[in-house]
Amino acid sequence: MQIGNVSIAHAITLAPMEEHTNYPFRLLCKQLGASLVCGERVDASDVAKRDRRAIKLLHTTPSEKPVVGQISGSDPDELAEAAKVVAEQGFSIVDLNFECPIRRLIGRGEGGALMADPPAIARLVAAVVKAVDIPVTIKIRTGPDAARETAVEVAQLAEQAGVAAVDVHARSVAQSYVGGPDWSVVARVKQAVKIPVLGSGGVREPIDAVRFLSETGADGVAIGRGCLGNPWIFQQARALVLGGATVAPPNVNERARVLLQLVEGEFALYGSPMAVRRLPRVACYFAKFLPDFESFRSDIQKIKNFPDFKRLVRSHFVHA
Repeated sequence: MQIGNVSIAHAITLAPMEEHTNYPFRLLCKQLGASLVCGERVDASDVAKRDRRAIKLLHTTPSEKPVVGQISGSDPDELAEAAKVVAEQGFSIVDLNFECPIRRLIGRGEGGALMADPPAIARLVAAVVKAVDIPVTIKIRTGPDAARETAVEVAQLAEQAGVAAVDVHARSVAQSYVGGPDWSVVARVKQAVKIPVLGSGGVREPIDAVRFLSETGADGVAIGRGCLGNPWIFQQARALVLGGATVAPPNVNERARVLLQLVEGEFALYGSPMAVRRLPRVACYFAKFLPDFESFRSDIQKIKNFPDFKRLVRSHFVHA
């Protein structure tokens, strides 16, 4: 797959997820088979001002290339300026989020709110394409709600405005993450444009990725919640899609190793206080298989630093 001047090795990619797809997690997913990884959404207004927190969220290194930086906004000048910062930070692609269903963004007329106004999306895309040399992509949904399917119109207008690829989350904005996805919308978008089309929604197992690509004709599949606590899904899905041998699930030692790598990366990126606050959510995704998971979840509340966490992982995972 070719997105602008960026070559993507295969169809299995990482979807952006707020609070999850930070640099340590993206690097892990890349190491475990994701061909393309995408950072979490950052407000364009903060990025344009080069806010310290926003710049930290846009941390990247050449080791994770090709990598996408994602921003959201509704002002063309602000979005264009933010896109320039994403490019300066070293990202391969800048992605514009027109799908996020959270109320804060909807209330500001950003994210998924824009799915009700396809021409506005086209204007924003045009402003960003003009501002940067790296490829511009968009993340959209099927439409504002079940009664209004605007994905095809959005994709066509965005293509005319110069967008290099479109990623369709196969649910409406009103659905948020509730209920089953409608993969047929992804297929309709694919048939309507010439640029690469990726999609997401409902891919929780490696075989789901194969079915998604087969049923939609999409060029790529972006795995979101299905990889939380299970980044091995990328190498497993890649093997199935490329016709290779089945990749066995990770053993307990591999689970512990990967979890420690991720958490150590978070301590390095955020510093100890924030990394400790994030620990329960980050670690519990990886520990759900433990027979004494409830004990692990309780013990993690007492952790104050990375050495303590290391000891906790070794004590629980070694007996699993």
